Amino acid sequence: MKTNCCKALLKCRTLAVLMMLTTTTALMAQLSALHVEGPFLVDENGRRHNLHGFAQTFSPWFNEQGSQWSNYNVSACLAYNKGIIDKILKAGWKMTFVRQHMDPYWSNTPGKQVTGENDISAFDFNRFKTYLNSVFVPMAEYAISKGLYVVMRPPGVCPENIEVGGTYHRYLKKVWAHVAQHPKLCNNGAVMFELANEPVNIQGNGDRDQMMTQFMQEIVDTMRLYCNNILLVPGLVWQQHYNGYYKYPVRGENIGYAVHCYPGWYNSGVEDDVDVEYNSFKHGWDENILPIATKAPVVVTEMDWAPKKYNSSWGKAVTGEAGGKGFGANFMRICDETCNVSWLLFTDGHLLARYNDGAPDGHTFLTDPEACPRPVYRQYQYYATEAYADMINQPDYGPKLREQPLFSLSGEWFNPSIWEKGTYDEQTGEVRTGQYGFAGWTYPMGIDLSEWRYLVVELKQRQNCGASFRLFDANNYWGDCAMFDFGSKTRLVIDLHAMKTDKGRTVDPSHIYIAGIWTYGGSSFFLKDVFLSNDGVNPTTVGTLTMPVLADVKQYFAPDGRRLSSPRRGLNIVRNSDGSSKKLFVR
Repeated sequence: MKTNCCKALLKCRTLAVLMMLTTTTALMAQLSALHVEGPFLVDENGRRHNLHGFAQTFSPWFNEQGSQWSNYNVSACLAYNKGIIDKILKAGWKMTFVRQHMDPYWSNTPGKQVTGENDISAFDFNRFKTYLNSVFVPMAEYAISKGLYVVMRPPGVCPENIEVGGTYHRYLKKVWAHVAQHPKLCNNGAVMFELANEPVNIQGNGDRDQMMTQFMQEIVDTMRLYCNNILLVPGLVWQQHYNGYYKYPVRGENIGYAVHCYPGWYNSGVEDDVDVEYNSFKHGWDENILPIATKAPVVVTEMDWAPKKYNSSWGKAVTGEAGGKGFGANFMRICDETCNVSWLLFTDGHLLARYNDGAPDGHTFLTDPEACPRPVYRQYQYYATEAYADMINQPDYGPKLREQPLFSLSGEWFNPSIWEKGTYDEQTGEVRTGQYGFAGWTYPMGIDLSEWRYLVVELKQRQNCGASFRLFDANNYWGDCAMFDFGSKTRLVIDLHAMKTDKGRTVDPSHIYIAGIWTYGGSSFFLKDVFLSNDGVNPTTVGTLTMPVLADVKQYFAPDGRRLSSPRRGLNIVRNSDGSSKKLFVR
């Protein structure tokens, strides 16, 4: 009897597996399954992919503020959102993926009051299971049938504070354990899972980066009991902080990282600031995102911009010019330089569906080149070309490592805008920080200065801006640090083994993350030299830090020589970093 029961159980399990494989194969008919190889998304044929897409949220409010459907009407929700996909593709958008939100509208108990999307007190697991089957999976199936890869995110957003083993941690593991077993999603190479939305801070005793890795590792391990889909790991600070994962990476196969990027983030100025500078933005990206991009693919799952007057975007900024000022063009340039970044436009789908590239430039959200739809539409056209596919599939094109000299005064490494916007003239050494600003160097993985005795900092002349040299042994600008005021002196000799904060805590020179000069702002100081020394007088051999390096970037020009922020429809001239040029035609 026991043997017959075991045989019957084995038969049932075998049939279940065969049904799952048959279902998944049918879903994948339009797309080649993706997996992770090194820092790239790679298909079954060994071709690398950077995906470009849009986002959908399945709730009445986020579907044109409740004007299109309501009252848990499944058929109306599906009809509307499938129609949005159809209209976006009909408008000519070269989309290759969609991020779909399993919105808590469906899984919360109707009528139960919550304080926001981060409040899971109304979550009903049975409702979630019901609407996973009737809303979320059918929408994923439809997107795949249209040639779109799918990223699914869990219901709602993270509370401000999370902790390993806490209520929200248990909630995520429960949700994902169920999703990972779904026969139409499990091991589906067209479906990826973004494990949480916008964690802010993690609580507990110990290193927060280690705690965050543990938090995500437990979710990954739970899902790996059932599936091997690509899992996209979010970072802290609303998905901005990732260098902790460089030190403590999440273990396992098919791991990528889900990033958010808005105007004002990663040193990209502040929202509404049209004077975002490429170098500052690049520094911020290099510190927070680039290190992990050398290990795994990055997917930017929220990003948009437009002038504030249009009230049609989450981010408020302008396109500007790549390498110059502006958010949008520099964002696209940095993604291309990093070379393994997929990204989407978070603008509402119904607006993307109305886009008409044949309309002349104008002063509306959909026609103004300084708002995101027009430049992104045209950039997506370029990404759809064979030339782009061939470029990202070149050997050795991934993010690389190089040696960064410590305390270099090169404009490439010295950042005048670590806090508040500053300026730096490499030729004269003139530095002017913003008000209460900070200029200097950041080391995302930390540097070990313990083998040297002194750090010497020299100015060319006396300063009158309250300049203070500061060193941080934690990767947190708002943490306490060692401070050394210049006063009337032009030379500081800092004993690296006798550094203390103003609270008396000893600062450890074996792991320095931030170093530089704070000022009141309003006037300049002039840097002469910064060097490590064992006698306090003479420089010793300067150490280096292994840092990721961006790939070469291509510049685009119209046939008449005008610089373009992205390829335009028709003939473009592409200039490579080595000075060579070629023609590119975008239909």
